Amino acid sequence: MLITDRSGLSLLELIVCTIIIGILSTTAVPIARNLVRHQKEELLQEHLRDMRKAIDRFYEKKAAREPGLDDASYYPASLEELVENKMLRKIPVDPFTEKPDWKTRSSTDLPHAEISNAQNVFDVYSASDKIDSRGRPYKNW
Repeated sequence: MLITDRSGLSLLELIVCTIIIGILSTTAVPIARNLVRHQKEELLQEHLRDMRKAIDRFYEKKAAREPGLDDASYYPASLEELVENKMLRKIPVDPFTEKPDWKTRSSTDLPHAEISNAQNVFDVYSASDKIDSRGRPYKNW
């Protein structure tokens, strides 16, 4: 019987371990990338929902306080006005541009207009040119 005091791994064992780690990492990276993208999409939806609700609350309060104005006058002039009137604590950061640089639509803009006349803030959307997992641009959310 041959007894050896061998410790450590053979070259073949190291190669097999390296291949297994390589295979696992190539599957983990796309999964992690999709997970991060999904989390950013959820955050974008939440921020848009919060800002749109704030715009609606602003409209309702101003319409109750000052009846008789034309419809466009009830909307805030800017997103900063929502913060000043405590409808929002702060303007949230767009998770895809990583800046609070939201684009806005006015109530007097044409539907799907690329450029707003900036008369008021009727709607808000992402400034990102990226496309979601279903093929829709984030700016159309």
